[in-house]
Amino acid sequence: MKQPILDKIDLRIIQVLAKDCRVSYRNIGSVVGLSTKSVRARIVKMVSGGVIEKFFVYINPAVLGYGTECILKMRHNEQAENVINRLNLLGDLFLHVKQIGGTSVFSLVVKTGSENKIPLLIDSLKPTIIQSMFVSRPHVQKGPKELDFKIIKCLLPNPRMNISEIARKLLISAKTVSRRLETMKENNVVQFSVLVNPASTGGYIQFVIVISVKETLYQYVLERINRELSGNLLLQAPVTSPDNLIVLIMFSQDIFTVDSILRKVESFDGVDRAELDILTGITLSQDWMINEIEQRLKKVEQIYSKNQMKHNR
Repeated sequence: MKQPILDKIDLRIIQVLAKDCRVSYRNIGSVVGLSTKSVRARIVKMVSGGVIEKFFVYINPAVLGYGTECILKMRHNEQAENVINRLNLLGDLFLHVKQIGGTSVFSLVVKTGSENKIPLLIDSLKPTIIQSMFVSRPHVQKGPKELDFKIIKCLLPNPRMNISEIARKLLISAKTVSRRLETMKENNVVQFSVLVNPASTGGYIQFVIVISVKETLYQYVLERINRELSGNLLLQAPVTSPDNLIVLIMFSQDIFTVDSILRKVESFDGVDRAELDILTGITLSQDWMINEIEQRLKKVEQIYSKNQMKHNR
């Protein structure tokens, strides 16, 4: 299959979807200056061509009982599957990013109370060489309600599902669905984004920058990135600790611009450390999210059933 060639409008559409993949075709059209029909045609083409690999829902791990997120960059000689199996013994793998040069980045979430397993995690990965590790502490402003979990469950297989369809499925009003979705986004419970296949973005290099920042200057650094590098920014990856860690997925047409972006980021006041790698593949795992939501909804149903039985006696 011939690799699709993206233009600047395609990239702008991807940028909009990366911030919120639920944005309507009409609203995207108003941003990029195209008709609703043209936007839809471009998105369909990017999906069928493998550029847009997946629309996805990211759930804040703190909502599901995870107190730590570890981002590990490593070089491993064994099969990635073996490394992933060992990681899953100590937490739940969310993301596996393959990079040029044979390195990989793994994002692992660890349950609250199991943070003492992190040193065991490092030992269990030997002889794999861990080149760097970043740790973030997920937190959420306000936890979701039972109804929120039901809405998320509807959206996991299809993040762009219409509000009216969710409402019909859950037997509630569309207004209620819309209100709960907005509240969840405001409270950092969920994020809707898009996975872009690095191998299919013909003519562009996709790369990631992991930035460790001083907590007091986090917002300042983020504002400078959005102001000075917005043209190359694909998305700010869903890392849930907005205190000391920023993960950016970016794109460029040449390696020289990639290098200049890293140097610019390193020069910002408040940046302690920045690492850049060129991406070759991304695998997203959401099984842990699905399982945790299923367990929570099941517990709620069991409690409701017990209360009903007591009431009927």
